Amino acid sequence: MKIINILGSPRKNGASARIARAFAETAVDLGATVRDYHLNTMHYQGCQACEGCHTRADRCVLRDDLSPLLADLHTAEIVLFSSPIYFGDTSGQFKCFFDRMWSLVRTDARDGESSSRLPPGKTAVLILSQVETSEAHQEVQERYTMHLDIHEFKVRVISAAGNRLQSDTDVSPCLHQAIGLARELLQAPCPGVAFSRP
Repeated sequence: MKIINILGSPRKNGASARIARAFAETAVDLGATVRDYHLNTMHYQGCQACEGCHTRADRCVLRDDLSPLLADLHTAEIVLFSSPIYFGDTSGQFKCFFDRMWSLVRTDARDGESSSRLPPGKTAVLILSQVETSEAHQEVQERYTMHLDIHEFKVRVISAAGNRLQSDTDVSPCLHQAIGLARELLQAPCPGVAFSRP
């Protein structure tokens, strides 16, 4: 099984990144291949609204570090989308990437046809972390889930709320949730699991 792990946190050991890593490491142990994309270390632009992806090509016409990631979305079976929530939305790194997924939308789809250029049957694991309580920023989760639905992803959400500002904040319940979800999606038994905190 092919999985891509899109990490939107500028902190490599931040809360959302550690939760994504728990899922990814479990998946590798179960035989999956995982490719990580640390957005903060990549060089790319946000969407330029040029509409080249709909007028002269069937993909984003910008050529940068997002090009292989956008190509990998076609062949991955599970995609991890992770980001902290800053000032009421995902990180700037993540939002710039996510806007480029507009190139994967079919603007010529007729009623009853898929509006996505991606093959159906994929699972998205949306991992969001925030300092605010779980009641806050629900609209962020709902909005990104809606956009992933456009691509016919089956969306699963892991939300880590009420964290401390420090990157080593305790997200143990979400780590367990990520490990369990990885086992569920890869159809493996889920015995008691243990992990070490960084």
